[in-house]
Amino acid sequence: MIAWCLIAFCACSVCITSQHMGISTVNAFHLHRVTTHIARYRKDYTYTARALSKQNMDDDLKNDNECDGNTNEDLDWRAFRAQLVRSAEHGKVSIDQHNKNESSHWAYDSGDFVERGSVVISIPSSDPVADDIDALNNQCYRKAIVLVLDVKTDFIQGIILNRPTNIRVAEGMKFLCPGIAGENGNEITSRSGSSSHQWKVWFGGEAFGLYSDNPRVMCLHSVQTDLALDVSEVVLPGILMTSFEGADVIVKAGEAKKSDFWLFCGICGWETSSFYREMHGEGLWRIVSSDGGTILEELNLQRCEEEEEPAAEGICDVDSDSRNAGIHTWEMLMDMIGRGAEACESEDSFGDLMLREWATGALSLSLDEGQSNMISEWLTISSDQNIDDEHNDFDIAQYDPAASMSLSSGVDTLEQTMKLKNSLVGALIRGSSARRSPFLLSDQGYHKSLILIIRDDDECSEGIILNHVTDSSYRLELGTEDTVDLTVRYGGPVQDDGEGGELPITFLHTNKNIANAGTGSLVGNGIFRCKEEETINAISMGLASSDDFMAIQGLSVWKKHRENGKVVGGVLGDIEEGFFEPVSQAQVMRVWSILNSQSRQSPTTVEENISLTQKAWHQAGENGGAVEAAVNEENMFVFGSDQDVAALADEALRRWVKLYFLDESV
Repeated sequence: MIAWCLIAFCACSVCITSQHMGISTVNAFHLHRVTTHIARYRKDYTYTARALSKQNMDDDLKNDNECDGNTNEDLDWRAFRAQLVRSAEHGKVSIDQHNKNESSHWAYDSGDFVERGSVVISIPSSDPVADDIDALNNQCYRKAIVLVLDVKTDFIQGIILNRPTNIRVAEGMKFLCPGIAGENGNEITSRSGSSSHQWKVWFGGEAFGLYSDNPRVMCLHSVQTDLALDVSEVVLPGILMTSFEGADVIVKAGEAKKSDFWLFCGICGWETSSFYREMHGEGLWRIVSSDGGTILEELNLQRCEEEEEPAAEGICDVDSDSRNAGIHTWEMLMDMIGRGAEACESEDSFGDLMLREWATGALSLSLDEGQSNMISEWLTISSDQNIDDEHNDFDIAQYDPAASMSLSSGVDTLEQTMKLKNSLVGALIRGSSARRSPFLLSDQGYHKSLILIIRDDDECSEGIILNHVTDSSYRLELGTEDTVDLTVRYGGPVQDDGEGGELPITFLHTNKNIANAGTGSLVGNGIFRCKEEETINAISMGLASSDDFMAIQGLSVWKKHRENGKVVGGVLGDIEEGFFEPVSQAQVMRVWSILNSQSRQSPTTVEENISLTQKAWHQAGENGGAVEAAVNEENMFVFGSDQDVAALADEALRRWVKLYFLDESV
């Protein structure tokens, strides 16, 4: 969706390799939006107190002072245009009436015109296929409200307004985790108590964001003192932008409080051509003009928990909880521009549930029991590596939400994992049994997957997924006019051979009789791998039927690297971290039998095929030592709903299968 979207949470959750940039089959590749990190174009771009030249600001102020003594607010031509929009509905309005109008809050759809200070609203696609693509891959920009900060010929960029976090910033740009004392001994709380003395952080976008190696911060405010104006830039009348250093100077001068600022980490943007293509061709964006007061009111709704009295009285807006991802704020703005009914149509949809899950993992770090179990376990287990003992501050750049997901499984597979270290090739592994799947928000094809490892050396590990049948077939020429069609299975996201061609089909079987006849070589656990010629000969000679073979195209690859002189990573690293679990040798043939009963993917077979995947995955866990840990049941539901997160992961897999193997939505 966003042209400069790196999708931090989604990207982090693929622990497999840099090659796993998303799973897609050839027939669905065109459905993916082309995304590019902003750094490709503007690696050195930063916002500071002088990011937009002081001369430009001085010129703006000079022009304002030359216009009959009117203030910036009086001269905001957007307000006059808003009055013209109203006049179309309520009759003609004169300029004098406009100047006397006491209504200070307004917002309207401004058509194609985008400028600094414009608000861009993300609109869920009316195309079910496109909506599922975004729900599975681009959760962080769903129902986003973006304030445009810069418009150039070839790019547009801004910050997301409705993604509050419960992270704070301390002196020296240290990101603080909720529940951990700051440098001054102040307890940082996430949803209760007074924290107005802290700098609250908003997620501004993926580029230079919370999860990047070089996070960038900028602050919005409405402070109008001479000092504040000197270190700030006008975004639109009533709203200014400064750096964190500039905000700190204003606070230390006693001219404002920390809670007078909205601190954004990260930016987002589009190539201009991509933005208008997505806006006009796909209906994914609306450009809105709004007054500064409306924007400030929206931002205040998201920081309600910072005020003692409202928090104590329990009257905070739901968007003050970062797990709601600012959805209510988006709904209110949609209503202001006359699209409230449209907003209601997507309320509590699959996409919204995925968005809230993304926000729970990526924006709502906490040690509180009421928060996600995966977060609290990760912070507890990883505290030695990520929390500075001297200052008790949290290095957000090291936080991997996906890693926290995998740790919640409580799976006891240590004995089997130790065995795998000596005999990994030929092993069968399955996707994590954690209640909160590590593949919920990205690479959903690995959720409840069953993978045969076919290579493991110092360079990498390779495996092929067994459980995903496609709607394609592969024809074997048996010599005369006879042919046999084998259903092609999806083996993984690596589909080409590195030289511009497709990977050859891998043929597998478990028939000992044809193995004894010399057909294929043993991979392990009774599974044999054979060449196409061997497969054709076995069928032609009547030694086997087409039902004895699986035809698989594609690989899953786990790269390795050296660390302290040792080779680390690979699939074993993912198993040790809980992304995958080894399958007992006693279950391999039972799993094969179930999967071999799947048929070619079609609208009439897809549900049965998914059911067989589930059945085989559960069978793979029998007698395998996998035992789910005790969990807080409250944490097993999507925030603000009665949707079980495990069921949501199953639904995400179902939609993924239909989208990429049938080119259709649910």
